[in-house]
Amino acid sequence: MRGYFKISWLGLLLVFSASCARIDNSVITAHRGASGTAPENTIIAIKKAIELGAGFSEIDVQETSDGEIILLHDKTLERTGGVVWNIWETPYDSLKKIEVGSWFAPEYAGEPVPRLADVMDAVKGKIKLNIELKINGHEKALVEKVVALIHEKNFQSECIITSFDLNSVKKVRQLDNNLKVGLIFSKYPENIDVFSLNVDLLSVKYTLVDEEFMRKAREHGKEIHVWTINEPEMMKQLLDLGATSIITNYPGKLRALL
Repeated sequence: MRGYFKISWLGLLLVFSASCARIDNSVITAHRGASGTAPENTIIAIKKAIELGAGFSEIDVQETSDGEIILLHDKTLERTGGVVWNIWETPYDSLKKIEVGSWFAPEYAGEPVPRLADVMDAVKGKIKLNIELKINGHEKALVEKVVALIHEKNFQSECIITSFDLNSVKKVRQLDNNLKVGLIFSKYPENIDVFSLNVDLLSVKYTLVDEEFMRKAREHGKEIHVWTINEPEMMKQLLDLGATSIITNYPGKLRALL
């Protein structure tokens, strides 16, 4: 009888392990890292996303005055770092002295503004990146430098590149046709058939997604990434519709549904 229980427990363990292995965590994209539990666009937030089972971390990248590619959503550090400096007018040596963690919680005080290169080194092989190109109108070589970094770090198969700016997406295509790219939008662009664009994915606000939208996406071979979903009920609805990936501040909530 004791042997029977040992075998039974072993069987259950194997079934559980196999079930976990079948879960495709690429459906989970952590928004700016696990930004519901750690300060956004920091290495600690991306590491939290890894711990919570995300397959992707979405990050925002911009270019400093001296050409470094850094993670930041806003045009200035006012909200997250308490200084009103335009990113395109500020060198990285100045930015790296500003901590961007304590605004979120005291335990994250001292968290720095990371460079994309440092993020790639920290997470390679652990999570893929959805690199959003943030266009502020002052870019010098943002697209070129991001693509160059991807090649330098051998990150081609570990990232996708997205942007609200279609011209930037097209430029990525011109530089490397093999990189996976996507257009972000919250409403349909005028005079553009988004489903016919030369992109691999559409990253869209949840309000646009219904059965008809998903049907067209499938017909045109487009992945659909949906943002920003933090409620489990909405997550379930999008999973049922067949969303490729759900972008959320709380990857742990989505992981629990899979």
